[in-house]
Amino acid sequence: MHGKILLLDSKPPVRGATARHLTAAGFTVFTARTDAQARSQLDSNLFDAVIIDHPFGRPGMDEGLTFARELRLQDAIVPILLMTALPLDEVRQLAWASGVTKLLPKPQLMPVLILHLSALIPHAANEDELHPIPMRE
Repeated sequence: MHGKILLLDSKPPVRGATARHLTAAGFTVFTARTDAQARSQLDSNLFDAVIIDHPFGRPGMDEGLTFARELRLQDAIVPILLMTALPLDEVRQLAWASGVTKLLPKPQLMPVLILHLSALIPHAANEDELHPIPMRE
């Protein structure tokens, strides 16, 4: 096992595809469509990393950053990877202020996402070589 991941994304096709690829790469993935679902998962599981889509839900809202801030207040250690289709320059300062560990643009190639996750999760780097599944284009 390379780590237990919580994936928060409101779009079912994106959430499902990302979860499948991460699972195929050896991660255990729990998904949430809303911040309430994500909080419920956090109440009953310990995660090695959290991936948050920003913004999720209604476009233009800051749900991803709000969730990251709230999570950081509860857990100072878990890595938070924020993925956004918004210009990184607009999000960067708010992301760091919200406690985000890593900020990545969307779309992101799955092998690159897997490498970033592996770098964020200390014991994942000690596992056997990851075998990322390339995304279909």
